[in-house]
Amino acid sequence: MQGKSANGAPDRPGKTSFWTTGSSADAPDTQPGATQPPTLRVGTLDNVRSVFWEAYRHLFPPHSISAQSRTGNLVISWSVADEPDARYPYAAPVVLRFEEALLDAMAKADPGQRLRIAQNHEATLREGLRGYDPFSRFPHARIVTIG
Repeated sequence: MQGKSANGAPDRPGKTSFWTTGSSADAPDTQPGATQPPTLRVGTLDNVRSVFWEAYRHLFPPHSISAQSRTGNLVISWSVADEPDARYPYAAPVVLRFEEALLDAMAKADPGQRLRIAQNHEATLREGLRGYDPFSRFPHARIVTIG
């Protein structure tokens, strides 16, 4: 049997919690005085995806959390443990995929333009969430492509 690591996750690659971003002690490049930007870890949002999250977070419960996957998708979920209809502790996740052209435009835009671009795509997300059930008996991620 394999032992558990200090954070309680199995000591095997790929088996850590998706929502864990690690501590700053684990990443020396995040220390003050570093000349390079901090390394993004699973769960950390980059500058572009954080704008999308800020623009869309009002569509989700206030205690929702988001994480950026290794492939650049934004994964959103929230605790439903206190809900009487919940069979699982978290809502079925919502996954936002972004088209490359949109990501390129966002990367080149200034902060005000980024927010406007994200807000202009809110209707796509709203349409993609139509019929979404966070308490689904067989939870499957709702995947919405933005772009």
